[in-house]
Amino acid sequence: MASTLRPRDGRLWTSAEAARAFRVGVSSVKRWTDEAELESVRTPGGHRRYTLKALHRFAAARRLPTDLLPPLESDIHVPKPPDITLFEALVRGDADAVRCLVTPAPDGLAKRATFLDRVIGDAMREIGDRWERGEIDVAAEHRASGIVLRIVGRLGPRFVRRGRSRGTVVLGAPPGERHGLPVALLADLLRGSGWEIHDLGADVPAADFARIASLNMTSGRALRTSSTLCGANASIAARVESITS
Repeated sequence: MASTLRPRDGRLWTSAEAARAFRVGVSSVKRWTDEAELESVRTPGGHRRYTLKALHRFAAARRLPTDLLPPLESDIHVPKPPDITLFEALVRGDADAVRCLVTPAPDGLAKRATFLDRVIGDAMREIGDRWERGEIDVAAEHRASGIVLRIVGRLGPRFVRRGRSRGTVVLGAPPGERHGLPVALLADLLRGSGWEIHDLGADVPAADFARIASLNMTSGRALRTSSTLCGANASIAARVESITS
């Protein structure tokens, strides 16, 4: 049996050391980190490092061997990941499994954007596609959206950038668009970039959107509308025209 590895500085592991422990290439470790699957910390010099707990947590989620990793101290517990995909957990309405699969959310704006799009976004797109094909009903789709909104809402305050605001962004979906989740996810990212957000949600009447946007349309400020509906361009164009005229 191979002996366990130890990091050179005794506490934090480099990408190369993590790669040797998992018997993979360094490029795999860097990709997992970039895609927010493997949690990392940064040294004062900007280098990536990994805690032993993060490596064990990632190995458990990916079902990677841990025989080259030192064991964790007895008081550190790494929960066993649910044997279920995010899509399956959302369709079943299993909020606890969803929370386990998306927590902790990744640090850093780029990582968080990737996480929201490629993890949460992919799962929700699959749910939408299956609803369109009649494989799941609208109640399951609404329940999944509600779970994601609640969990992302709880995690969001961790990523609000402190300091002076960069300006104000007004977000909302046009009349008839009942999906507010894309707007909420974008709002989460913009708050992390230092913007003040007015999230008006789904199905916002054009006049109401124009009123709120007009109150905030000063230099350095922006508005954004979002829709998943075919043929919604006319409604969006009318909204923008009513604001800018």
